[in-house]
Amino acid sequence: MQDDAELNAHDLLLRLAGRLPDDQLWRLRDWLASGALPVLRRVLPRALLRDRIGLTAEEHDLLRAIGADPGLTSSVLGVLTVPPHRYTFTPELPGQETSGDPVGVVLGATLHGRIGVGDVRCSWRKAHTEAPRRIVLVGATVDRHRLTGELQRMLRALGEHEPCVEVLPREFELTAYHLAALDMSELLCLGAAELVNG
Repeated sequence: MQDDAELNAHDLLLRLAGRLPDDQLWRLRDWLASGALPVLRRVLPRALLRDRIGLTAEEHDLLRAIGADPGLTSSVLGVLTVPPHRYTFTPELPGQETSGDPVGVVLGATLHGRIGVGDVRCSWRKAHTEAPRRIVLVGATVDRHRLTGELQRMLRALGEHEPCVEVLPREFELTAYHLAALDMSELLCLGAAELVNG
């Protein structure tokens, strides 16, 4: 069923946050939100093979469940556990403490009190060789892949070329990447849904 495939694709892309390069991940999520699941089915296994990103057995099941090519899927590396991520997180961008965060203000104004949205949080991800990157973390109960696409497009309009948006369902088992980001995040606003991640 198409809806199940979209939910499985969203969950798989969540699991790949911090593992797939940001430029690929946001584009795959944008395709999913735009209804281009057939494109995602073709491109994702090739991206995993090209970047030598392994999947756990459960992640392999999700890749098959979205209808990816069985030949490509079987060629994707298998791993017993997800390798540790290489990032550190902070609640604020250094130097931003006094200047404010206009992007955070727009996100808060857009999602405050919104139906199907729980907590909206922001964290800043750092790695040794990369510039700090905003990570938006949103708890949501409905249309998670479409909300991801909407927020990515908003962030791109606000100047973030490779937006990192993590829309987390209530039942999602948080990865070490998401737990670390949530642990060092700042609350932007609350939607209307009664759920809190972290």
